[in-house]
Amino acid sequence: MPLWRSYAALLQGTWRSMRVHRVNLVVTFLGSAALQGTQLAFIGVLLHAFGAIAGWSVGEVALLYGLRLTAHGVCTINFGQHRGSAQAIRNGEWDRYLLRPVSPLVQMLTRYFNPGTIGDLVLGLAILVTAAQLVDVTWTSGRILYLVLAAVGGGLVEAGLQIGISGLDFRWGPVTRIKDTIDRVLTDFGAYPMSIFGTVGNWLLTFLVPLAFMAYLPMTVLLGRTDELVVPLLFAQLSPFVGPLVLRAGILVFSRMSRWYSSPGN
Repeated sequence: MPLWRSYAALLQGTWRSMRVHRVNLVVTFLGSAALQGTQLAFIGVLLHAFGAIAGWSVGEVALLYGLRLTAHGVCTINFGQHRGSAQAIRNGEWDRYLLRPVSPLVQMLTRYFNPGTIGDLVLGLAILVTAAQLVDVTWTSGRILYLVLAAVGGGLVEAGLQIGISGLDFRWGPVTRIKDTIDRVLTDFGAYPMSIFGTVGNWLLTFLVPLAFMAYLPMTVLLGRTDELVVPLLFAQLSPFVGPLVLRAGILVFSRMSRWYSSPGN
């Protein structure tokens, strides 16, 4: 069976098992949406006080935040169980993955489904739809398609980054703190135009931590703000297509690092 079909089948089974506990599903969903909503409220306070952020209007910042949150939802719904890598290695669960005729990484990514991730995606989409009406953009079919590709591509960039870092669990032991730090950087900085961080900050958040590819670069294209870029225009225009490359690279790093696995039962 092709890898993607194995992944889809296992993920579907995990979804079905979670639907049995509907109360927990709803409570977790609402909790996640409320948590993400607090950051949106904070951004709203800033915009109310200053009127704009780096020249970006309320609608533009909201659209940027909506795209970043939607991309995050794409990542966490499909790949969020990368967070379980350290536990799977430590308790020997990885041994069981190795005995089954399916990719161990696929098994880890589909071992459990966090219903809170639905809240991220739904809230992100709601903000996108609302904010799209607040900006001076003619939403042609081409622009809508580009926005969809940007959301998916941004999610794949985040997934590839975190999966690659998860591979370090095999060499260094648990790197949960590193992943949490990266997640915090993506959350705290991803909601704002990169131009507020200066040229050095822009470069760091583009090539060291590829946050800019997750929302900011494609949004500058959609909003006609490419004049503020510190990278070539082509980088921004092609940013939605970087996601599959980063995901592939992250999977390769994880697979290479997994060769260092040592069973806790040895």
